[in-house]
Amino acid sequence: MTPLAPRFSRYESQGAEHPMMSFGPEGGPRLLIIPPLFEELNRTRKLLSDLMRTLAGSDVATHLPDLPGTGESETLLSDVSWSDWRHAVRDAAQEADATAILAVRGGCLLDDTVQGIRHIRFSPVAGKRLIRDLIRARSLTDPDFDGDAQKSVFDEGSTNLGGYPIAADMARAVRDAELKSADDTITIRLESEHGDADVTIEGTPLWRRAEPSGSPELATRLADAIADRIR
Repeated sequence: MTPLAPRFSRYESQGAEHPMMSFGPEGGPRLLIIPPLFEELNRTRKLLSDLMRTLAGSDVATHLPDLPGTGESETLLSDVSWSDWRHAVRDAAQEADATAILAVRGGCLLDDTVQGIRHIRFSPVAGKRLIRDLIRARSLTDPDFDGDAQKSVFDEGSTNLGGYPIAADMARAVRDAELKSADDTITIRLESEHGDADVTIEGTPLWRRAEPSGSPELATRLADAIADRIR
C-alpha cells in the first residue's frame, strides 16, 4: 500500500536550504507543485495537502517546496528577489527529479524556469492581477492606505500586504510578471473562471475565501484531471 504520510526534506538554492514536503511512492510519476504566492498560499494550503494525499493514492509522488521566504523557510521574505524564486523552482525540480510540474495561480509565473517536462497550470493569474488584489485587500482594512500609499508599494521600502513584507523590487517584479510559454502545457480552470483552458472542473475558488479552508471534492477532481495527464 502506498504510504500516505508526508516526508520532509530540504533542497538547496542560492546557497541556502529550504523545506520540501513529499507524498507518495519513490517510483512512478514525480510531480513538483509550485504553490500560489503570498496570501493565496495560506488559503490553499489545505487544498494542496489534500491533493497530494489523493495523488499518492494513485501512485503519483508529489513534492511541494517552500519557496525562499515562505512557509518554514528561514530566509526573510524582505531579502528575497523574484530571481531567487525562479532559481528555487529550478533547483527544487532538480532535487525532486520531477517528471511533471503543477503550478497553481501565481506559481504559474515561475514554472517556465523548468523545461522539457509536462507543465500543468491550475487557474493561472497574471502578476498585475495578483499584486492588485493584494493592494486592494489592504486598502479595504486600512483607511490610511490611500492612493499615494498604494503607489509607494512599487517605489519605497517593504510594505505589508496580506501579512507579508513585500519589498518594492519584489512588488514591481510581480506586477510585471507575465505567463510565459513552457513545454507541453495543459491549463486547468474552474468552470466559473474566464480564460483559455484545456480542461475545466467544478469547484470553488478557495483563494477568494476570507479564511483558509479546504475542499475534498475539488482536491479529488483536480487529482483526477492531473493523474490522467502525467502518466
